[in-house]
Amino acid sequence: MNYNSHPKMKYLYIGVDCHKYKHVATLKNCFNEKIITISFHNDKKGFEYLVKTVNEHKSDLIPIYGLEDTKHLGYELASYLLSRDQLVKNVNSNLTYVERKKNPVIIKNDEFDSECIAKILLDEFDKLPNAESDEIYWTLKQLVKMRKVIVNNNIELKNKLHSQLTHHYPNYNQIFVNIDCMTALNLWETYPSPKQILEEDFDTLVTNLKTWSKNKMGIAKANKILEVINNNDTNYQVYQEERNTIIKMLVKQIKDNNKRLEEIEKEILDVYDKIGCQLHTYPCLEKITGACLLSEIGNINRFKDSGKLAKYAGIAPIEKSSGGTEKQLKNEFGNRELNSMFYKLACRSICAGRTGNTPTNPIFKEFYQKKINEGKTKHQALICIMRRTCNIIYGMLRNETEYIPPKQLVEQCKNSFRERKQLEEEKLKKKLEKKKKHSRNTG
Repeated sequence: MNYNSHPKMKYLYIGVDCHKYKHVATLKNCFNEKIITISFHNDKKGFEYLVKTVNEHKSDLIPIYGLEDTKHLGYELASYLLSRDQLVKNVNSNLTYVERKKNPVIIKNDEFDSECIAKILLDEFDKLPNAESDEIYWTLKQLVKMRKVIVNNNIELKNKLHSQLTHHYPNYNQIFVNIDCMTALNLWETYPSPKQILEEDFDTLVTNLKTWSKNKMGIAKANKILEVINNNDTNYQVYQEERNTIIKMLVKQIKDNNKRLEEIEKEILDVYDKIGCQLHTYPCLEKITGACLLSEIGNINRFKDSGKLAKYAGIAPIEKSSGGTEKQLKNEFGNRELNSMFYKLACRSICAGRTGNTPTNPIFKEFYQKKINEGKTKHQALICIMRRTCNIIYGMLRNETEYIPPKQLVEQCKNSFRERKQLEEEKLKKKLEKKKKHSRNTG
């Protein structure tokens, strides 16, 4: 091999450590020799200074930039460089951490970090992913993250509301099972304590219930509420007015969050429709859950095959071999958020409904049973479902098609499920009869 014409000799390597206000960049040649280290502001003038410095030192070399972060602190810089047709690579922060630990004395500062990034860029430039300006996927991910924040905040508020209602309405679950439906929220906000309901005119209570529920509730519900309240001790408690304020504030926050949730979900659906994928045609996936899944996967073209996506999601096992022994270990790395989504999707796929007679996905239900019969644990069988699901999702996104189940196979799996269900019921029936007979004989 002629090393004088090695591809790495054509480039000038620029490692950039990105921060909120200032970035630090180190320029290196193909022999890992540091040329210069500069600091520049995170604005247009700073970016122009970086490009000017690189042009002064590049000679006949092609600049290649390595950024540890291209979607947050380094987003503006990456966009600026890409708009000028510069070659930009995304350097994983874990690689920088490993490179930093190679030194006898671990140093942690911006200059050394930028040197490490440049070194990784030199060693792995042909393996590192290109920083692509996938604005629509990045925007979708930001919207999904915002939705998650609102949902988690609402869960916390609902738990606090449960806690307060325990003191105000001891048997509140007999009034409303779902305490955060619109009618229930209006009831708690208008009548935060039972005493206020008892003091209210009955006709006014009925009118309010009809208005809140859009005429789905009325006299019957009002009588039920009064019955539940009268069955409990409704004596006025000390500092009741102050605790009423807490109830009203909690309800108001939940209502505000619900409104914000509707707005953010509308934006998510708009972006999802613009992308034009058909994930919502897959069983157990709606447009919102499909958008959440897509936000973590991103542009499917960055994965060569479904195996790469499975590794990214932490589904594919890790191979460990030494000498003549080979092992496959559980993959605890990868995108854990995406892994969790695939796990929940697999669980819903094998669900047979409340009655146990209508499997959500008959094909996966039979596949799951097959793996159990082969001696796999339930968790291992679920991982097999996750991998199959990953393959299907990859194919749908790659080919931009909707999910079309094989009808004949679906019917076969449904029939097989019914037959197995019938055999299980017959076995259970025989077991119960045997128990009854044994109890009669012993009695």
